Amino acid sequence: MSQKKVMLVYSLKNTFVLKDSLLLKQMGYEVLLIQSAPHSDLVRFFWNRIRELILGFYYIIKSEVVYSWFNDYHSTAAIFWANCFNKRSVIIVGGYDAVSSKKLDYGIFLKNNLRQSLARWNYKNASEIWVVHKSLSEGCTSATNQDKTESGILNFMPDLKTPIREVPTAYDDTFWQREGNKTSNSILTVANIADKRTYERKGIPLFVKLAEALPNYNFTIAGIQTKPKDFESLPKNIRLLGTLDREGLKKEYSRHQFYFQGSQIEGLPNVLCEAMLCECIPLGNSVFGIPDAIGATGHIFEGAKALASVIEFVERIKNTTELGEKARERIKNHYPIRRRAEAFVKSLNLTEDEN
Repeated sequence: MSQKKVMLVYSLKNTFVLKDSLLLKQMGYEVLLIQSAPHSDLVRFFWNRIRELILGFYYIIKSEVVYSWFNDYHSTAAIFWANCFNKRSVIIVGGYDAVSSKKLDYGIFLKNNLRQSLARWNYKNASEIWVVHKSLSEGCTSATNQDKTESGILNFMPDLKTPIREVPTAYDDTFWQREGNKTSNSILTVANIADKRTYERKGIPLFVKLAEALPNYNFTIAGIQTKPKDFESLPKNIRLLGTLDREGLKKEYSRHQFYFQGSQIEGLPNVLCEAMLCECIPLGNSVFGIPDAIGATGHIFEGAKALASVIEFVERIKNTTELGEKARERIKNHYPIRRRAEAFVKSLNLTEDEN
């Protein structure tokens, strides 16, 4: 008997894409991958679309279900072929594909163009939509109040009939666990920063202000790909690191006392949850999935205006380890791999029922 297959399409080989691919393989499925990295030049852009059509046709015949990480150009061909061959398709929404931010020039619903039109078509024609946090379907009031960021698929498409499910990303608590001792008065943030927009969206300016306000603390920014001009005036207590692999990240999580997630737009941040599993005390902006991840294990603040509350919290509990231990237990209990595996099983079983 031949091994059953699923198709997984994506634009960037992010950690969550790799994790889902591995999980599906562990469940016994062969994963047919289509990666279409984003390109600005027209030749490579159109080549991606042609390649998606050709590979999509070839793979859909063999596949049980199509999964698309994020909703964008790369999703359309796969969903089109899924409909043609009466196969199920699932769009996994992570953040960009459910927001509109004029301030950051960010989000699939920002500009009324071909890209948005295709995204709307994809949402309407998919069998199911998964959001990593419910705010990506319902909207995030805190993000609107802070930066006038509009969000929520159903706010942009109130007549959408496609079923939407909250399916959080999942984390391996056997790998992500503290190794060694924490360094006192240390605060970490992780973000793949390739441009100024990402620098702003990930809340790095607020992280810099926090470092300036706490000169006796050691701060680390990991994931620097390109240094925006803002880095020229960084305080001396900030250390910069490039992109780290899993082992490198675990080392940094393990030795830092606090983890800072100051993002203006997020779904459910992988790095925040990984850091909490390594017993970092979380400090997070009150937008999208960040507050639900943190719960009562750290400090949730209301954007840049609440910097004083972050400083007060850090100074008040800097000598405790209890919150870090609670942070680990929260992620371990709320976002186990089992929960995501069950969602995949359900979507695959629906396909079998239809057949």
